[in-house]
Amino acid sequence: MAGSSDTYRVGLQNAGSYISSGKPFLKTNASLSDGATEYIKFPNVTKTIRIKNHSTSGTLKVGFADNARRAFDMPGTGANDRFECTFTSTSAFTVSFWIKPTTSATLDRVIELDGGAANTRLQGTGTGLKFFVAGSSQNSGSGIIVQNQWAQITVVINNTDNKVYVNGSLAVSNTTAAGAFTGLTIGADSANYDDIYDDMYLYNSAFTAEEVEELYNQGSYFDPTDHSQSGNLTSWWAFEDNAYRDYFDVADTTSTINDRIGSNNLAKAGSGTGAFVNGRQLDTAATSHSLVLSANAEIELNVKTKSMFLVASGAAQNFDVYASLTNIPTERMYDLTGPGIDD
Repeated sequence: MAGSSDTYRVGLQNAGSYISSGKPFLKTNASLSDGATEYIKFPNVTKTIRIKNHSTSGTLKVGFADNARRAFDMPGTGANDRFECTFTSTSAFTVSFWIKPTTSATLDRVIELDGGAANTRLQGTGTGLKFFVAGSSQNSGSGIIVQNQWAQITVVINNTDNKVYVNGSLAVSNTTAAGAFTGLTIGADSANYDDIYDDMYLYNSAFTAEEVEELYNQGSYFDPTDHSQSGNLTSWWAFEDNAYRDYFDVADTTSTINDRIGSNNLAKAGSGTGAFVNGRQLDTAATSHSLVLSANAEIELNVKTKSMFLVASGAAQNFDVYASLTNIPTERMYDLTGPGIDD
């Protein structure tokens, strides 16, 4: 948005007959570092929001995403950095997870299965995947992994019917007998994948193609306990440090990713630390679905929302957020006025 003294007014939604004036809200951030995110959860549903960017350079991305979940960026300091866990021995299971490769579209080892046939793992080859089962590999086609884009990878192990899906579509099969496994490693013991993981699920059943597609299509705001195979859900690793909201009673740390269903926690091994970053929903919203407020500009929004985010881009940003709130508690927005702009 151009103009050093412009005020932009955008009418998006209102809160109908439940609007009441008063209840001001003010948030000031004197120095949001370049690339950092400010996530604001309002105490009541908003009526009007005004953002003033006091910065002299760079821009401020402004948007709305009620899902403010996090993800984990693996450390890049050593080839042995990884997370490991064990689970009850099984020969028919499904592991699904999201990744965002920021370093390269050619993936290092993203997952390795343990306690069974040696050298069973998934890694990249060019912009495709190489799927090893008991040391025997099969390659996918190219172009299915794109740098800086999120992808859901689903690995199905079922004796000689072993498959890998990317974004709900079959990418590569391997008919080598797999047998049973008792654990997994992400990042792998060597040549590890150093980029971002998000929601990871383990189901004690071998998914059909339709069930994989179901998992992918519901992945935007997905709770894995809602899947048709939820009765076989063994583990859910959310990679959530509760930075923006208390999504779970116990936050994940850089050394332990808690199992939200069972007790198969992922434990960190190796010398690196890694860091929590914005998850795929918030990251996608900031990248593709945000307003851009230039330096020394201002915007006013007539908008009903429970929350918003601001991301500094190009330089540290200095800004104020003013909001006029209704009397509607955020937890009752759906009941009283329906969904807001952040839903």
